[in-house]
Amino acid sequence: MKINIYRVNALKIILIFIVAGVLWWGYSNIEYRIEEEDKGYQGEALTNHYLAAEYFLLSMGQQTEKISLFTVQQKDLQINDTLFIPGTRVSLNMQRSIDLLHWVEKGGHLIISGKPTIEGDFQSHDNILDVLGLGIEWKINEDESLEEDLPLDLEVVTENDFWQVDFVDYQVVYFKNNAVKDDFNYEIIWMIENENKIHGLQMKYGEGHLTLLSDTKMFRNKFIDHYEHAAFLFSLSNVQAEFDNPGVFYYSLYEGKQSLYRWLMDNAWPFMISALVFMVAVLWMLIPRFGPLINVDRAENRRFFDHLNASGNYHWRQGNYLLLLNHVRKHLSAQAQIKYPEWINLSKHDQLNHFSDLTQLDIAVIESALFDTEVDHASDFVKKVKILEKLRKNL
Repeated sequence: MKINIYRVNALKIILIFIVAGVLWWGYSNIEYRIEEEDKGYQGEALTNHYLAAEYFLLSMGQQTEKISLFTVQQKDLQINDTLFIPGTRVSLNMQRSIDLLHWVEKGGHLIISGKPTIEGDFQSHDNILDVLGLGIEWKINEDESLEEDLPLDLEVVTENDFWQVDFVDYQVVYFKNNAVKDDFNYEIIWMIENENKIHGLQMKYGEGHLTLLSDTKMFRNKFIDHYEHAAFLFSLSNVQAEFDNPGVFYYSLYEGKQSLYRWLMDNAWPFMISALVFMVAVLWMLIPRFGPLINVDRAENRRFFDHLNASGNYHWRQGNYLLLLNHVRKHLSAQAQIKYPEWINLSKHDQLNHFSDLTQLDIAVIESALFDTEVDHASDFVKKVKILEKLRKNL
């Protein structure tokens, strides 16, 4: 026993040394480090492409807020506010567009872009740009390459004399109806122009300002920190600084507008549930059934009497009284031949007399039950069957 205990202790010591050696090797050879993995945009940034721009303006002291236009939750725009609509404004009909222009005319600042059109293709209407006589088109010069992507140098009053802003080179602002800058109906405050291409302008509209940009890609989350895009946006938000109390910089995301299904689920969910139940019920009724329905209460085997009874009920419902009566007469004739073999050779008169002697019934009544081919109604049928049954019992 002492030898076994010594062996066990020795094995424990060896095992401890092995584990300690493995730990020491791991500690000296395995390097522990933390690596950051970019998982892309998370949360609201997945759907709000201008969330970084909002945070930047807030950090600069500019009150900024996302707004939903023409909804129950919409806040009233004040004349010292700025509204930035980066989308193509597909949800703005003529009346809503006129309402926005009236707000600008009173002193508001509207920043918009537009959907570019290609020369020769269908020209879609833009309610605001049509009123202003402006448009945005896709334009490529013959000596240009699509691979060129260089920022524009915007002349501003800074120590560097310019800002670099990366517009989409081939989306440009143009004057409709062959108008030129000098013939434009509104006062142009500044214009971004490069190589005969206009990428933006700001005009005076009534008491307010309207800024039109050929595109707003530079203000998205992915590009706001490139070049001087953030500074350019901050300068646009400061147009209303002339007011003693500058308002809020609102921006509206029409690309995030609520679908009809989502609106119905939020505002009319009982109707949606009822419609779903109704649709399921209609589909259930229209689904074809393959084969007869299984009757779990049906007996495994039917007796011959059951088939005979079902056949009789069918003929009774169809009014085939004479057919049923003939079956009873044939059965009576067969019974009479079994008991009286000479029965088949008897005349009609002798048969009637024989039955009259057996039953003491009138011959006319027996003749009507045996040979009458007219059954007027159910009571007549029942009367004849009773007489035939009495004849059978008296054989």
